[in-house]
Amino acid sequence: MNWIVVKKFSLETDLSHISGYLAQCKIAHRIYEEAGEQIIATDDPRMVGAIARLLQELERGTLILQCNELDDAETAHIDDKQSPTFRQQLKAVPVTVILILCSIVGYLLIVFDSQHLLVRYLSYQDAYQSNIPSFQEIFNAGQPWRLITPTFLHFSFMHIFFNVLGSWDLGGRLELLLGKINYLLFFIVSAILSNLAQFLWHPNIFFGGISGVVYAFIGFIMISHKIAPHRLTALHPGELAFALFWLILCVTGVLDSFIGGGVANAAHLGGLFVGCAYAWITVKPAPAKV
Repeated sequence: MNWIVVKKFSLETDLSHISGYLAQCKIAHRIYEEAGEQIIATDDPRMVGAIARLLQELERGTLILQCNELDDAETAHIDDKQSPTFRQQLKAVPVTVILILCSIVGYLLIVFDSQHLLVRYLSYQDAYQSNIPSFQEIFNAGQPWRLITPTFLHFSFMHIFFNVLGSWDLGGRLELLLGKINYLLFFIVSAILSNLAQFLWHPNIFFGGISGVVYAFIGFIMISHKIAPHRLTALHPGELAFALFWLILCVTGVLDSFIGGGVANAAHLGGLFVGCAYAWITVKPAPAKV
């Protein structure tokens, strides 16, 4: 289903009466948020002009909507009808989908490229050789992608599974909130700095995973919601508590023996700090209600 954007509104605009009216008129539509705006869209090209004229008259004050109250059964039916399908959800967050696919490809490379013929070009270090390039050598060699690509390398099924879950939930929220370009920029900054933190902490250890970025998402959501509360950053307190508990548990080293390796704690802590700082710098306080 292809949704056609009709008009964009600020987040403060109450569109519930418009949505209710369109639903009563059996006009298929969708209201969603992207890049800090509310968007009204329809999947019927024939209705674009009609909805646009309706919105224009509402803005001019020449039309007042009178919505009949809907019973619970009708409301539930409309909500179900307008709930986005999985395919629509995928189309709404294409950057997140691409990043998850890159992570899956990175996991498959680790599994099937046992000789590191390709992996050696994606790690921060050259895993195939004994030498480990320094931060400056990476640039001198013309290989700046190494600053980001370790993010996509995953070493076990559980490693990729939980990171994909975090990327889909938290990353999807932030892509809708920030918009595709700003979200991608945030990802790049988070990936580079969390990888750099891990490299500086343990330069001789082969590492990878998108969890450093996931913790950047967590840090951003925590601070952003305090500065400018929004439904997309309104996580259940238990989710944040579990994420922070898991971070502390990993730092203790208790899990190392269970996963057959070490945890990139510096990447997690670095990502969390980067996310908090990024939100503190970029998020504007919500306007005061009068």
